[in-house]
Amino acid sequence: MPKTVVVGIDGSDESARALRWAADYVREVGGLVHAITVWHQPVQFGYRLHVSDGDLEQQARSSLTKVVEPVKAEYPDVDIRPRLIRGHVVDELVGLSMQADLMVAGNKGHGAFTGMMVGSVALKLVHHARCPVTIVR
Repeated sequence: MPKTVVVGIDGSDESARALRWAADYVREVGGLVHAITVWHQPVQFGYRLHVSDGDLEQQARSSLTKVVEPVKAEYPDVDIRPRLIRGHVVDELVGLSMQADLMVAGNKGHGAFTGMMVGSVALKLVHHARCPVTIVR
């Protein structure tokens, strides 16, 4: 049976590595990859930032394209479907995990010590996703 793999994409090098890992996996076992970028209008101290929804959506779309297009070119035989969703990243990815066979996310960290730690989104996915989760370093 073909696998459905969901990959969280945030535009970082870590998310590009996660997408490549998922593409390798799907090439071996069959299936498709959903490359998901989730965006929202951030609120700080109860106030919305002075950036339009259209600008935020376009930034998210550019970030998704920047990661997905090179990987699609490297893996032309893998069905990679980019998707942009408005919402809160953990809520949306956990929701998608109910229909996925595997969730893949990159590990985020900075510096010598924190580079060994799992990022907050990845950690929440490990604890709340309804399918197996792979964290790619």
